Amino acid sequence: MIRISLLVALSIATLGCSDSDGKENQPLQPLIYTEYPDLSPEGAAVREDRLMRQLLDGVTAGGWGRLEAPSEQTFPKVVEPEILGATIVEALLQQDEELWEYIFISPEAYADLVHVGPGEAAEFVDNQMGKSMELWELFFGTHSSEMSEGGLGALLEFESIELGRGRTVQGGVAGDDDEIAQYWGNQIVLRHRESEITFALNIPRIFRVIDHRGGQGDDAEDGEAGETYVFKVASEIEADSRFDTFISIGLHLKPQLLRPTEYPFPLSTGNFWRYRRYQAGHQAETEDPLERGLEEQLRGIAADEVIVEVRQVSQYGSLRLIHILRAYDDQSYTRTQVFWVITPRGIYLCNSTCRDRIEDLDWMLGYFQREVPILVFPLRTRDAWRGAGGASEDPIFVVEDQWHQIETPAGTFPGTLAITGAGPLSQGDRYHRGAQMTRYFAPGRGIVRQEVRSNESEGGPIDVIEELVEYRISN
Repeated sequence: MIRISLLVALSIATLGCSDSDGKENQPLQPLIYTEYPDLSPEGAAVREDRLMRQLLDGVTAGGWGRLEAPSEQTFPKVVEPEILGATIVEALLQQDEELWEYIFISPEAYADLVHVGPGEAAEFVDNQMGKSMELWELFFGTHSSEMSEGGLGALLEFESIELGRGRTVQGGVAGDDDEIAQYWGNQIVLRHRESEITFALNIPRIFRVIDHRGGQGDDAEDGEAGETYVFKVASEIEADSRFDTFISIGLHLKPQLLRPTEYPFPLSTGNFWRYRRYQAGHQAETEDPLERGLEEQLRGIAADEVIVEVRQVSQYGSLRLIHILRAYDDQSYTRTQVFWVITPRGIYLCNSTCRDRIEDLDWMLGYFQREVPILVFPLRTRDAWRGAGGASEDPIFVVEDQWHQIETPAGTFPGTLAITGAGPLSQGDRYHRGAQMTRYFAPGRGIVRQEVRSNESEGGPIDVIEELVEYRISN
């Protein structure tokens, strides 16, 4: 079914029309914005999704129906904090939009509690849901073909909910004789089934209000007039940074994505890439460096060639440790050992401490938060990142805005992306130490060309081209 955006469908444009003064009218804003100017963009998106869901539900039922018709889905009465916590987690793991909407305070309950009009109450609720969309997308944003069997529900489970200090409706700390209307600083704890590590979902405010939506269950907490009191979310819900890292590096994805046949960078044991090196602005040597001696090397270039070889691949749960050897043909026969730790979403350098702690997933999540990936996947034009694969206003790595076709002695590589930045790559290898760098990455083949500002010349930094001459990729 083709889903047409309601924002477009409800927009009224007057292109080409003029008013009485001869001035051309501007297109009107979408009706959701013009009718509800106090809605945030996120809140407007929530309202659009709700209207679209109701319209599509009407079509499924055999007619458009009424937009504001009550849902036929039944929900649990959240008369205990634990029921609220479990319901929130269920809505996220099952991606149940109606259940997700149900856990937030209703506009009627909010209007009764703080004495505002129905329109203002509805805007408040939708804006809080809108602020929580980032969390919703963390659970929802992965393509089903990449998910592990059973999805996040097979990896995570609700463990507990911890309420903050009870407060009055005015926000003051509730005393022994005060009625608690809200709780500030609440937290849901999620447990990773396989590793026993935990994550937190933070909820700044939970309200205790009279139930207006109904539900199931006879064990309601009743007030003096027989009202049912329930716990509802009255703020955004946010994940802690560790859970955000867990998702962004792809540890929730199926392990098959790390297979050499699936991974964008083919990293099987025995794979190698041989590059010839020459100074930019000079014509590249046509003679294979292997056919001549060290004494015939070009002046200013310490090494004419470098071979990059995958020596070993080790599996640690959802991670892979890759041992790389970089061998230069300089007079010292320089050999540099490099270790990468790869996840479904990126490649990181792995220092000695990382290698010692690689089986400790809790520690590794902190490592991924601190370190900058040298590659992130899927790689796209105009990508930019620093730390945990995320975008930043001050990125370390930037992908150019166009695809390249790179000609090398090893062949022609269309669909290649250019990545500028050195970051962690400027550490360890003396030929890249303190360097500036542009790498040309061909998915399924690896790095096919590098442009490096190298410090290897005694006369000062020089621009060096590392160009692919030969490679072997086995599955």
